[in-house]
Amino acid sequence: MIRAFVNAPIKGALAFLATPAKIDLMKTSSLEEYLQPSELCDFDRSPEIKAKARELTESCRTARQKFQHLFGLVKELPYGLEDWDVAASETLAKGWGMCSGKSNLLVALLRSLGIPARYRIYRIRAEVNLWIEVTEERALSQRLGAAPSEQDHVDCQVWLGKWHPCDPARDTPLERGMAALGLPLKREIIPDASGRIHHTILANFDNWAKQRQNRRMVRQDRVETFARVNEQFSRIRALGQS
Repeated sequence: MIRAFVNAPIKGALAFLATPAKIDLMKTSSLEEYLQPSELCDFDRSPEIKAKARELTESCRTARQKFQHLFGLVKELPYGLEDWDVAASETLAKGWGMCSGKSNLLVALLRSLGIPARYRIYRIRAEVNLWIEVTEERALSQRLGAAPSEQDHVDCQVWLGKWHPCDPARDTPLERGMAALGLPLKREIIPDASGRIHHTILANFDNWAKQRQNRRMVRQDRVETFARVNEQFSRIRALGQS
């Protein structure tokens, strides 16, 4: 199911964690669609996802605590350029991913524990300064071309008595490396004509991811191009680890 929401700008993806609250999952029929597996959200066919979720939350007593542990795992997986339509089991197995892959993995881990989660998609201004830094190698710059003016971004929401946004895309070392280079960390969400923020909310993002993959700018030598871009992300990440 697709639902479009118009919201105020995000104040902080995890600010809600600072306020203790009693959590009632309210597993009503209205939340059932946010607990289902899919082709890409494949926790039902992946013993590894279920085992990892149980391992990380074994000592947790509340859904909030479970979320915090799972979010910490997924956020700290290295960010890297890849395809849009990657299964959650693949992201867990290789240990890194893009915004879509990491968000999908977090949704899968949460759903495997019976915690409702869903996808959120919106448009942001292209991170031009980061693009320039990553494509400083001439051959790579020629292959990728100029930075687009805007781009898609995928994060997710978790149900903890109400819906809360969370963005696991960038790992901390990458963020620290970007900060060391003076690159902005805040994403600029593109508002609509009225100045409000539009999010597309999905219980199942398989079709969206496959359609977005068909529109991917990198078409030829994709794997090689991803690898070279991700080498540059590793270089930036190393600055944050020094």
